[in-house]
Formats: sequence, structure tokens, C-alpha cells
Amino acid sequence: DYLVSLGVFNAGKASMITDTITYSLNDNEVFKIDVIGRTIGIFDFFAKVRDNWGAYITTSDLQPKKFHRYLQEGKYRKNEILNFQNDSDSVQIVILDKFTKNFVQYKYLHFENDIQKIIRSYFMNYWIASLAYLRSLDYSDISDKELVEIPYFENNDKFKYQMKFLKRESIQTKIGEINSIVFAPLIPKNRLFEDEDAVKFWLSDDKNKVPLKLLAKMNFGNFVIEIENYKNVIVGSSGLTTKNIDELRESITDTLLWICLLYTSDAADDSLR
Repeated sequence: DYLVSLGVFNAGKASMITDTITYSLNDNEVFKIDVIGRTIGIFDFFAKVRDNWGAYITTSDLQPKKFHRYLQEGKYRKNEILNFQNDSDSVQIVILDKFTKNFVQYKYLHFENDIQKIIRSYFMNYWIASLAYLRSLDYSDISDKELVEIPYFENNDKFKYQMKFLKRESIQTKIGEINSIVFAPLIPKNRLFEDEDAVKFWLSDDKNKVPLKLLAKMNFGNFVIEIENYKNVIVGSSGLTTKNIDELRESITDTLLWICLLYTSDAADDSLR
């Protein structure tokens, strides 16, 4: 689990649930991952959030095949499913009732013309998949400032999905001092983040690459997400190790949930969709 802080206030908690079994989806074997986020304390009183973002990604190459998002942000509600269509330049959006989740209608978005809308609306879901992809890579020979491309939009000229590798460093966490690797996502200019490398996140510098911390410098203050506790993970001298892959998948938590909620929140700016 991770604790989310805004300035001196504790704002929320987030966790990820990855099923230990796999599923079959359109002839693909896939993992099912759900991210649950909620506000706590005074934030829960004034702006209650209960969000569930999910992704189905292939076991072979970690490609996303299906997304869902069930959002409760104050009085705002939105329930949708996104289906990637094989050999098609469009995605199918299944619109569900705001309260019952019963089917309402279909709509379609095209990658060539609607890429920005897709990214803004499903940024969190892409982060779920991209975090799994980043954790699968070998960084033993990576250089400072080197860009890592996430291969979900490699055929799209209008959008590049990249992370910048910043450095290696040892950081102090609530579970001990951990060697880490530091990244900064390349974020388009927007009203929240103005500085270069305004958002940074830390992964453990070992084979598991467990998310440890996120720091976002925003116009109205710093937003921090830090690991609070863990399950089925053993702290080792060089970083973190796990008992087995199933237990590791259970312990994965998305450190970027609340930054993405602020950046893409439907309730905050539905006109961007």
C-alpha cells in the first residue's frame, strides 16, 4: 500500500490487485489488474473519491487489450469499458450507466484523429500497463537522460510515450534504505506541471523494480506518494526480492494513481474528453 500526501496532509491511499490466474481474451492470455484509489481524512470529507481503474494486458508482450474505469469523484460518476479491436485503427468504448453499470451505448474513437482524447481519458489505464512494461526491462547499461519508449503508440506520428532515465540513488523509505532508479515521464505542457521533470518516480534497483516513491512539483505545492507497507516482499541488501512471481504480482501498486487522477480527472475537466 502507498500513502498519498499533499503538503503536510495525508490525502489518500492506493493499491493494486493483480489476479494470480490468467484469462483468455480474444485468443490472448492476459493478466487482469485493478487499481483502487480512495481519499482519506479531510480530503474524503470535501472531495470523496472512490475510483477503480483496470487493465487486461497480454502475458507474452504486456500489450493492453482491454481497459475499464469506474469513477466516483464527489457527485461525479462515470463507468466505461474500452476494447482494443484487432487489426483496427479504432477502439470501442462501452458506455455504462453511471449508477447501475448497465449497458447504455457504444462509441468509437480512432487512434489517428482521437489520440489525445484517448490518452487523456485512459491515461491511468495506460500507466498500469506501462508500469508492468518498465519493470520488465534491463537497465544495467542505461545512461543518464536516456529515453525509454513505451511501445503502445509506435505507429502513431502524433504521440510519443516516453520516460526519461534520470539517475541511480539510494533513498530512505518506511521499509528501509533502498537502492533505486529514478525516472521522469515526458508530460505535455499543462496547467499542473510547468517545470521539466516535474514528476519523478523511483523503482527499486533490482530485478523486481518495485515502485517506491513519486514526487510531483505542481503549481499549488508538492504531491508525494511513498511506500507505506508491503506484502510478500523481502528487503535485501541490494534492493527488494520476492518469493515468487505470483506473490510479486500481488504486491505491485501503482504509484502514479493520484497524479493521474489530478491530471485526467473527469470531474475536474470533462471538456478534455
